[in-house]
Amino acid sequence: MRLLFAFLLLAALAVLAALLFRLNAGYALFVAPPYRVELSLNAFVLVVVGGFVVLHLLLRLAARIARMPREVRESRVRRNRERARAKQDAALVALLEGRYGKVRQFADEALAIPQSTGLPALIAARAAIDMHEFAAAEALLARPDASTPSLAVPRLMLEADMALAQGQSGEALAKLAELRREAGLHTAALRLEVRALTAAGRSAEIPPLVDQLVKRKVYDPTQGDLLRASAHAEALAGLRHDAAGLRAYWNRLSDTDRINPKVARAGAASFLALGGDREAAEIVSRSLERAWDPDLVALYAECRTADSTRQLETAERWLGSHSQDPALLQALGRLCEREALWGKAQSYYEASLALDDHWRTHVALGELHARLGRTELANAHLAAALKRTLRELGAPAG
Repeated sequence: MRLLFAFLLLAALAVLAALLFRLNAGYALFVAPPYRVELSLNAFVLVVVGGFVVLHLLLRLAARIARMPREVRESRVRRNRERARAKQDAALVALLEGRYGKVRQFADEALAIPQSTGLPALIAARAAIDMHEFAAAEALLARPDASTPSLAVPRLMLEADMALAQGQSGEALAKLAELRREAGLHTAALRLEVRALTAAGRSAEIPPLVDQLVKRKVYDPTQGDLLRASAHAEALAGLRHDAAGLRAYWNRLSDTDRINPKVARAGAASFLALGGDREAAEIVSRSLERAWDPDLVALYAECRTADSTRQLETAERWLGSHSQDPALLQALGRLCEREALWGKAQSYYEASLALDDHWRTHVALGELHARLGRTELANAHLAAALKRTLRELGAPAG
């Protein structure tokens, strides 16, 4: 249908043109003395139209010829970019596969192409860091094309990771601080900062980062609690020679953190090291009321408070729900021994041994018998403690 319509339209135009030419009797006269040119108006129209068409074609041809060098250059650049992108993609695939030698090969080939970006250098640097080839990684990261503003964030991440891999936690934290100023810390940077702070021994700064990672669902709440407790415990352990710093840090902790067994154990041990037996006993007691922990019970027996009778009564109340805990029974033996309640101390020690034949309980009971002049019984328990220890160490008992 379209073809028929086009044919009819063309035929109508042809008829119209023939009629116009036939009815047109005019002429065009050009005079340039001594020359005189006379043309029919129909011929003049054909010459003008034909000349316009020829001129248009000549101008298009000239423009095409003028554009050819630029188009050749653009085509060459485009082909180089495609080749560089293909090599870059191959390097990235090799990195994901863990084929670090291939990564370096493809990255070097991509970087040798003039139109390549600095991204292959970062990919090769990542592989070099994983292979602990730090000199090569530094050279790649120092390239001008890898130092462009658009690659600042991945470059700083790689530099921080490389510093951390070399044990330079301070340098890693400095790079991460620069990254924070550049673009803020994203999730991977937060995780890297946690590692750097751990390596630098700055555990007190880790809990806020863990909270952010929990909000970003990197860790679930349980994992977050474990990491936060470990960080607090390490920070408290590092303050066992700084009484003011220890109290200030402990007062900043939330009640939930204070009753965590790991945190309570570290805090109580640090207070004990500074002579704060009363504070240590309170910390242990509050934590044990919420969550039972045998290690905390043993630590409670090490606290020497001014009111040792009350301390003993507190521990005996725990027997109601933990009467089968050998650690509690041993701790009660020590507390009774401190009160010179020799018979009760012996009973608690023997009850603890009935549940767990631990060498520490044998030593405590042996020392008690020795204090009471029961040399034969003391020697028997000390010998049993020695055999038990050697058995745990895997040495022959002789």
